[in-house]
Amino acid sequence: MKDLKTGILCDLYGVLLTDKQRDMVRDYFDYDLSLSEIAAQHGISRQAVADTVKKCEKTLIDTEKSLGFYAKIAEIKTELEKVLELNRSKKYDEATAVAEKLLGRL
Repeated sequence: MKDLKTGILCDLYGVLLTDKQRDMVRDYFDYDLSLSEIAAQHGISRQAVADTVKKCEKTLIDTEKSLGFYAKIAEIKTELEKVLELNRSKKYDEATAVAEKLLGRL
């Protein structure tokens, strides 16, 4: 099964890849093309595509380990969901406190 997170990492860090690498990774993870389909598009072997995708995935994961933008975005999303829930529950003071804390971290 293809990992949705890798597609998101490509959106965040794809600039670190070559255009050809980025195209292959997006074709594989975002457009759900098979390795054979990508190979045919690029005029290379299926194994070359597999190697490229695997290498790029490692680069993206290693970059996330170093920079942590995906993790930070996930934390912010969780906090914003909390603010929304508190607002829906009419707990406005608590929602404001969470929002202020979040803004302070940014």
